[in-house]
Amino acid sequence: MEKTLSVIIDWLEFTVMDMTLKSAIELLNLNFENFALLSKGRFGYHNQLKWVDGSIFIMFTTPEKKITENSKIKAETGVHVMITGQGCRHYSANNNLIELIGRLFILDHVNFSRIDLAIDDYQSKIINYERINRAALAGNFTSRWSKWDEINSRQTSTGDFLGRTMYFGSQASDLFCRIYDKSLERKANSEQPFEKIPQKWTRLELVYRKDRAKKLVEHIIKGDKSLGHVLRGTLRQYLRFVLPTTDRNKARWPTAKWWEILLDNVDKLKLTISKESKSIEQMSAWVDRQVAPTMAAILTALDGDMSWFRKTIVNGTNRLTQKHMDAVNLYKKEITT
Repeated sequence: MEKTLSVIIDWLEFTVMDMTLKSAIELLNLNFENFALLSKGRFGYHNQLKWVDGSIFIMFTTPEKKITENSKIKAETGVHVMITGQGCRHYSANNNLIELIGRLFILDHVNFSRIDLAIDDYQSKIINYERINRAALAGNFTSRWSKWDEINSRQTSTGDFLGRTMYFGSQASDLFCRIYDKSLERKANSEQPFEKIPQKWTRLELVYRKDRAKKLVEHIIKGDKSLGHVLRGTLRQYLRFVLPTTDRNKARWPTAKWWEILLDNVDKLKLTISKESKSIEQMSAWVDRQVAPTMAAILTALDGDMSWFRKTIVNGTNRLTQKHMDAVNLYKKEITT
């Protein structure tokens, strides 16, 4: 099996009905005390909690002004839980996402809104964005999806790519495929040093929503199928890259060797537990790499007067966002455990 490949759950979103807020949080194997109340709700829900250790959001509606774990929840809307890609990594540090899905599966009233499964190729040996893009532009593929899109972003001054993404299927549908250059995405959005980001990292994601998400869970839990097996089945059914021949019927063209290799390898993959890097350490490295020379220049010009620096820190403290506080809380928790 190719060691460069791994498969992860990159998004989990669901709604539980007939359940108290306390029970919903216990279902996650978390504590109410580890959630902070946000200023407003989302998706039509009036209230929203955020896990202080990562990107897990709990949405609900209650008539009560003071929110506690025993707050009365509006029964017809239930409790909605959204675990983002980053949240999946944070949650997996101490919990198992498959076990969580298993606990949800046995409930009578649970609706799975969205589940993303992702295959990472850290060396782009099999899932190679350039090769896939060339094949798509040449029409060397067959698909049950009726459309595909490509979205690119570039640096104005140099023309270099900042991001490259292909979508097979409509993003508004209950099932579509997204393939993108993960190295570019990480460099654009991460404070992690570039040298620590794989230089040839391509990700293929399948996004399952509503009934598709429900069927996915059935295959994983009831059918006792590995994530790789389920991914392979979906890809085989919806997308095939081919080698062109003189035959006018594209369906009879042979499958591209690299696509066969991908499916054979994906079939064997089990869930990879990928823990998120420490954000404070990333920020520290970014400051050292990007900001330290500028700070040194300013302090040199001021003959070492630190009053400017202290004033800058105070101003920065007043501008801390939820993202910064999450990183602080996670860092403090890790150094005390």
